[in-house]
Amino acid sequence: MNKNLNLDNKLIQKNFEDNFSRLLPIFYEMQSTFLSGIYKRYGDLEGGQIVIYFARDLHLRLMRKREEDLNFDLSLEKFWFNHQNTTQDKHKIIAVSKYTGLPKETTRRKILHLTKDKHLKKSSRNKIFWEPASQYKDTYMTIIKEQIASLSKFLYEQSKSLSLNTPFSKIYKEIEKNYCFYWYHYLNAQLEYMKYWQLKTKDLEILLIGLQSVIQSLNYSKKKADLNNNEIKYPDISATSVSEVTGIPRATCIRKLDWLCKSKFVKKDLNNKRYRLSYDKISESNLNHPLTNVNATVQIFTDFSLIIYKALNR
Repeated sequence: MNKNLNLDNKLIQKNFEDNFSRLLPIFYEMQSTFLSGIYKRYGDLEGGQIVIYFARDLHLRLMRKREEDLNFDLSLEKFWFNHQNTTQDKHKIIAVSKYTGLPKETTRRKILHLTKDKHLKKSSRNKIFWEPASQYKDTYMTIIKEQIASLSKFLYEQSKSLSLNTPFSKIYKEIEKNYCFYWYHYLNAQLEYMKYWQLKTKDLEILLIGLQSVIQSLNYSKKKADLNNNEIKYPDISATSVSEVTGIPRATCIRKLDWLCKSKFVKKDLNNKRYRLSYDKISESNLNHPLTNVNATVQIFTDFSLIIYKALNR
C-alpha cells in the first residue's frame, strides 16, 4: 500500500466517479450478494434490515470490549462465542423504525415475526436483541464468508484505481481477523443504503431485482469495451434467472419487473418475455436514473471505504 497517498473522502469519491464503468459492476455484485444473502436467510428484506440494525449494535458492543481489553479477539472465528456472552442494549420500536425508515407498525409486526422465527430474541423484561440460534451457525458462517469475499473484491479493485494496490488476500484476512470492527462499519453503510432505497421505493425487493438488470448491462458494456466488438448481443434477463439469483419467488419477480417496466427502468420483450434496461448504452447520466442514483450511492460508501483503507494502512 502507498502510505504516502493522502486519502480523504473527496479523493475516494472522485476516483469512484472517474472509474464508475469498472467499479460499479463489482459494487453492484457485492450489493446483490449482500441483499440476496439477507433475503435467503430471513425470507424478507425489510425483516432482514431490522436484524441488521440489531446485529450492528452487537458488533458495537463487542468493539467496546476491545477498549477494555486490548487483547480481546474481534475475529470471525471467535464471533459465535463472543456474541453469546455479550449483553446488548435495549432498543425501542420507534428508534428502530426511525433508523431503518420503516413505518412503526411495520417495524412492530416484523419484529414479532422475527422473534417467532428465532432470528431475534426477547428477554423476560421485553428486551429485544439479536442472538441467532445455534442451528443457524453454519448457514451464517457460509453467507458471511461469501459477503467478505465480495466486499474484499470490491475494495481490492477500488484500491488499484487509487494506486494503493492492496492484495485481495490481505484485505480478506484483515476483515476476518478484526471482523467485528469492519462489520460494524459495513453494516452502518448498508443500513444507510437500505434506508435510502426504502424511503425512495417503499420496497427493497424492487432494489434487489433491479440490480440484476444493471449488473447484466454493466458487464456487457465492459465486455464490449474490452473486446471492441459491436456484435456482442445486448443482455436481457428472465424472471426465472432473477429468482434463482435472489431467492425471491418467480411470481414476485415478474410482478416487480413489470413495476420496473412501468417506471421505464427496464423494458420487456413481448416475444421471449425477457427484460433489459430501457437504455442501450450505459453512461453516467442514465446511471443517475432515480432508481439507480449512483451519486447518492457513492456518497454513502465513500466514508466506509476511507475507514477501511485507513485501518489497512495503520
